[in-house]
Amino acid sequence: MVVKAAVAASLAWALVQLVPGAAGDYPYYAPLGAVVATSATLARSVREATQTVGATGLCAAVALVVDGFSYPNAVTIAVVVAAGVALAGWSALGTSGTWVPTSALFTLIIGDADPVGYVAGYAGLTLLGALVGLAVTAAFPPLPMVPAQAELDRLRDLLADQLEDLVDALRRASPPDEAGWRARMRSVDPVLSRMRDAVALADQGRRGNRRARWYAGAADRLYRRARALESLAFLVVDLVELLREHETAAAGWDDVALGPRLRPTTATALAALAGVVRTDDRTDDRTDDRTDDRDDDREQARSAQDAVDDLARELRAERERTGHDLFVAGSVLTTVRRSLHALAPGGPDRPTA
Repeated sequence: MVVKAAVAASLAWALVQLVPGAAGDYPYYAPLGAVVATSATLARSVREATQTVGATGLCAAVALVVDGFSYPNAVTIAVVVAAGVALAGWSALGTSGTWVPTSALFTLIIGDADPVGYVAGYAGLTLLGALVGLAVTAAFPPLPMVPAQAELDRLRDLLADQLEDLVDALRRASPPDEAGWRARMRSVDPVLSRMRDAVALADQGRRGNRRARWYAGAADRLYRRARALESLAFLVVDLVELLREHETAAAGWDDVALGPRLRPTTATALAALAGVVRTDDRTDDRTDDRTDDRDDDREQARSAQDAVDDLARELRAERERTGHDLFVAGSVLTTVRRSLHALAPGGPDRPTA
C-alpha cells in the first residue's frame, strides 16, 4: 500500500500538470484523490473513491448554492457548515462524509473569487486522482491474507493460553477463589473482533481480483479455520464461566462441581485440547510435504480423544458411586467434545466469521 499510494500520487501529480484552465490552478487535489482511492482491497478502493467523489460533489453544491445568495460572512459560513454537518451523516458517504462540511467551507471561502473554477478544480481533479489510484490498485490488486492469518494465529494462541490457565487452576491443591479465577480469564472478544475484521477484509480482497483464483484453496482453508476458531472461542468462554461459577474455593473442596476425583482427569482432557488448539493451522487437508507434522497432529488428536474418553468413564463411575447428576461435569465433557469436533476438518456447527 505504501508503494502503490506513492506511485498513484506521483502519477496523478504528473497528469494534473497537463490540465489547462482554472482547474489546473489547484493541482494538489489530484494526488489527494489518488491517495484516497488507494486502499487495502480493490473493492474498498472503488467504494471509497466513489464516496469521496460524491462527498466533494455535495460540498460543492452546498457552497455554490449558498454563495449564489451572498458573499462569505458569518451567516453564510454558519449555513454552509450546518448543511455540511447534516449531510455528513448520510450513510451512503461512509467515512468520506466528514469531507462535506470542511470542503464546503473551503469552496465558499477560498473559491469565492471563482467558485465554478474552484469547484471544477476541486471535484474534477479529485476524481482524476481517484481514477489514477484505482488504476494502480487494479494493476496490482492486493489480497490481504497474511494479516488475516496473523490474526487467526493470535486468536489460536490466546485460546490455547486460556485453556492452559484452566488446567493450572484445576491442578492446584485447592480450588482458586473468585479472584483467582478472574485473574485467569483472558479477554477474548477484542481478539475475536480483530480476527473477524481481518478475515472480512481478505474476503473483500477477492472481489474483482484476478489473483484470487490462484489462491482459492488457501482462501478456503483460511475461512474454514476462521469458522472453527470462532466456534471454539464461544465454547472456551462458556467453559471458563462455567468453571469460575462452580469451582470456587468458597464452595469447599468436596462441594465444588468436579470434586477431587474428576478434577485431575478434567485437567488432562483440557491440556490435551490445548495441545490440539496449538496445531490448528496444520489440521486441514494440505498438500505439502510436512509428513512429520501431520503425523504429530494425528497423534495429538488421538491423545485428546483418549483423554476425553477417560473423562467420560470417570464421570460415569462417579455418577454410579454418588448417585448425583454431576451436571457441570457433564457440561464440561460436552464442551470439550464439541471443541475437538469444531477443530476437526469438516466439523459442523461452525458460525460464519
